[in-house]
Formats: sequence, structure tokens, C-alpha cells
Amino acid sequence: MNFNELITEFFNKAYGERLLRSRLLSVLLEYWATEKDYELKNQLLNNLTKKHADSTRKLVELNQQKNRFLGIAAHDLRNPLTSIRGLSEILLSEADGPLSKEQREYLGVIHSASSGMLTLVNNLLDISVIESGKFDLDTSIGSLKSLIEERIRIHKVLAKKKNILLVEALPDIGEQRFDSSKIAQVVDNLLSNAIKFSPRGRHIYIDLSHAGDQARVSVRDEGPGIPLEHQETIFGEFHRLKARPTGGEKSTGLGLAIAKRIVEAHGGTLQVESQVGTGATLSFTLPIEY
Repeated sequence: MNFNELITEFFNKAYGERLLRSRLLSVLLEYWATEKDYELKNQLLNNLTKKHADSTRKLVELNQQKNRFLGIAAHDLRNPLTSIRGLSEILLSEADGPLSKEQREYLGVIHSASSGMLTLVNNLLDISVIESGKFDLDTSIGSLKSLIEERIRIHKVLAKKKNILLVEALPDIGEQRFDSSKIAQVVDNLLSNAIKFSPRGRHIYIDLSHAGDQARVSVRDEGPGIPLEHQETIFGEFHRLKARPTGGEKSTGLGLAIAKRIVEAHGGTLQVESQVGTGATLSFTLPIEY
């Protein structure tokens, strides 16, 4: 019985005075207990909200510190690694004299290791800049077709080592506005991944198309494909596929995460289409802005 029902019964004189006082006291105590319980729950909720806000603020501060640390460490490592790689290239060119087989082997290891480490350092720098919120684009009017053709020429050297043929379908879609160095990084990542996971002697297809106000670039390989359950996670940081590179190439697990951020900063999208055993198609779109 609630308080209103008890008052009604009082006026109707359904109970004796003593019993009515007893029931009235019981209802008032129950009401007081309910109010007290509500106050305690509200106080607990406020405390939890404050703790959550404090924890979130601390996590943001720690993430900022992590980004600063990564940026400083990666920046300090890049210069010596660049020097090591550059000097090993000079020595491997035999500009200062012929090398013995053993010397060439050792220098090859040094060059390969320093190149892999430099790639990782550059990726860490990109991630730290992106997550710090200081990721700016330097856009200008240019030809996406010309940029892709240039990146293909560079990657043909790597593809040739695995007897992989790069097949181009790049119609002229006019000029558009984009950050050429950043989009070159995206195209490089898609091409290097396709080469990395393609078996020897296969084909890689690079297409450029124009649909409405969007330019679309796609890279399709004939590799092992990507399982459906992994297609949502391949753009995450440090994500690595179960499939292994077919030529022993290295992977940092950061390339696609960075590529996705770059494309989205341009207002575009990066997506994957794949079935296991039939290869994968990675493609991105860019709004056409003149």
C-alpha cells in the first residue's frame, strides 16, 4: 500500500486509529528508505562518472606522452639509419673497389636490416604525428594518373625479382587536388603489399577510374586472399595477416593503418574486397576537387 492509498483509507475510516498510525509509520519509513537509497545510488553514480572522467583524462595525457616519446625516439633513430643504409648502398655499388663474396653478403644483410628498421621508424613517426592531431595535408592540383605511373615504375624493380607482372589500366581522368607525397605513400603501400603476398609468376592489376565526383584507385593481386573475419581488422595498427610474405619480406603492421588515415584525411575511403584463394583487391577513393 502506498502513501496515497493510506490517506484515502484514513478518510474512509477503514482502519482503527492505532492500526492506521502503525501502517502510516511503516509507509513513511519505506518512503524514507527509498529516498535514501536513491540518494546513495545518485551519489555513487556521480562518483563513478567523476572517476571515469579522471581516468579518461589520464589516458589521454599518457597517450600524448607516448606519442611524444615515439616521435622523439623515431626522429633520433632515423638519421643514423639513413646513413647506414646509404653507406651500405655505396659499398654494394663497388664504387670504391670490388667486394669479396663474403663482404657483399655481410653488406647485403646490413642494407636489408637498416632498410627494414628505417621503414619502421618512418611509420612510427607517421603514427605519432597522426595521433597527436597535428596531421596536416599539403594539397595541390596534380595528376593522379602520373603519380601512379611513377610509383609503378619504382615497384617494377621489386616485382621483377619475383617474376610478377604489373598490369596497368590508367585512363586520363584529368587533374585533381591532393597531397602528392601522402597519396604516393598510400599507393606505395598497396603496391608493396600486393607484391609481398603474391606468389612468383603472378599478375597484379592497377586500375584508375572516375565515377561522379570520386576518383578510384584499386590494386588487385592473385595472392592467398584475406578471410572475411580479418577484413575488418587489417587497417588496425600493428595488425599482421596470417598469410606470410612469399619472398621473406618484412612487415611492420602499420602501413595500412597509416594509409587509411591519409585517405580519410582527404575525405576518401579505403576498403578491401577478397575471398580466400582468389586474391585481394585494396582500393581507395578520393573526392575530385579542382
